[in-house]
Amino acid sequence: MYDSLKQEEADRIKFILENSELLEPIQYNFLDGKYSIDVFDISESYDASEFYGRNMRGFNLLNKDEDPHVLKYRNSIGECFVHYGEWAYYTRLREAHITVGCSKHNYNFQIELSQAITDENHIYIVKNISNLAGKGALVRLYRNLKDDRVSKEKRKQKFIEDFNSEIIPYEEKDWIVISKINKEDLYNDEKSKDIMQNILSNILKAMLLIEVIGEEF
Repeated sequence: MYDSLKQEEADRIKFILENSELLEPIQYNFLDGKYSIDVFDISESYDASEFYGRNMRGFNLLNKDEDPHVLKYRNSIGECFVHYGEWAYYTRLREAHITVGCSKHNYNFQIELSQAITDENHIYIVKNISNLAGKGALVRLYRNLKDDRVSKEKRKQKFIEDFNSEIIPYEEKDWIVISKINKEDLYNDEKSKDIMQNILSNILKAMLLIEVIGEEF
């Protein structure tokens, strides 16, 4: 039986993002280095409210030289950041939005913790994989396809295969699991780094795959 994430659980996930470190570097390389990311550390957290006009905090991703230029996108290098907190529209949970973006390029990846799904043992941070049109990070898979539903479905299946995660049917939609958290680990401080590593690594992988598949297919 599935249920929706509770406010205290969302707050704990944000606390982990705010206060944890990486266990190991996060490195992905696609299309012979055309798209790649090399994250070795994160910056101190800071107030990001000025960028949004809303209550947001965040940190920057850093390379091995402690420089924020970690993302290679085609022929240029960009800075990457993670911001979390209040978003531009009403959400079921307070200040439960996570966005990962790049300073130079018009794309990012967003997670809304209000959409997270739980069962007896786990929390599933998810993205809606059902929609083939509209707004949202996953819809970028379908850029330049217009009404070509067959090609959209091929790109969606390619993303599902390459990301290699569970699909959960919930409330008449299909959701791909971006990060899975054991409930017993959520309030265990010794597990915080593992949770941080898993969330950030999977978000960055999904973000890059969307760009790669959108260009490759």
